[in-house]
Amino acid sequence: MPLQLFLNELSAPHELTSRAISVSYLRQLVATVRKAREIDSQLILNSDVPLTNLPLGEGATIASIRNDGECVEESLYLKTVNNRAPLMLPAAEAGDRDPGLCEYRLRPDAPLRSGEVALGLGYAHLFDGLGLSLPSHDVWIERLIELDLAKLDPNGGIVNERVAARNADSPTAITDHAGALLATLAPTLISGEALWERRLELLPNLIFIPRTRAQICSLLAGDPLLEQTWLKLRGINQAIEAWRITQSPYPMFPFNVRPESRSRRALAEFEDAEGNRRIFSDHCDLAPTEARIHFIVESAPQRRALIGHVGRKLGIG
Repeated sequence: MPLQLFLNELSAPHELTSRAISVSYLRQLVATVRKAREIDSQLILNSDVPLTNLPLGEGATIASIRNDGECVEESLYLKTVNNRAPLMLPAAEAGDRDPGLCEYRLRPDAPLRSGEVALGLGYAHLFDGLGLSLPSHDVWIERLIELDLAKLDPNGGIVNERVAARNADSPTAITDHAGALLATLAPTLISGEALWERRLELLPNLIFIPRTRAQICSLLAGDPLLEQTWLKLRGINQAIEAWRITQSPYPMFPFNVRPESRSRRALAEFEDAEGNRRIFSDHCDLAPTEARIHFIVESAPQRRALIGHVGRKLGIG
């Protein structure tokens, strides 16, 4: 299951707020989602109301700010994110975690809205995901928010627990949670050969030229480069998918992608499956090693990315 983000509805301000503050909430929300997509480009943003109706202060929503000509780019970006509303996961994804058998509330000693039902934060805990809050109060900038959980036991009794849900209000908070979130999303791929065999299923928007097969299949179980390769290829695949849906001029990648320098472009020239020599200039890093993925973005005959190199930085051996 992809990373699940749950908007914390309790953090949405309904009181009168200046336009500048409402706009800042929207921009920070988008920056936070962008950072989270570096962890999982296929994440799902769950909300209790459609995103366009998210309150950002009295009389202000994402839609109203966009309609006034502000934060247009941010609004368009949110359209590229997998979004679900209301807060309900399909039964197939829920497994044995039935939200109907649980109730999450803020602690009685919470500094704000004490004892209130916490839908978004509760789902974040139940599905081992991440709550996403607007920084409308100091309590919503905490990395963990304590909740009271009441749930039914197998005998029909009620069990009470004190739990903590992950919470993020900013890109910095996403960085703090990255290790824990990556651990929940560890790829089930045990080797580069497994990734290659499943490439059509997992990466349908990517085409691999022949030379990349040996590069990917050489990645062994336990090699840190295997996880990095999977994460970056998945990020490129998701960016192309969003590009196809939004029909924007160019894909928006969830990490830094840059062209090769003019003096090094010849190193990135490879032969594609049809025998044509092409320059795979665009590339991203496979941190923390000196390794790269080089690719070409194509708009015809369909929007896709052609992968030309997966391995060590070109020209260093």
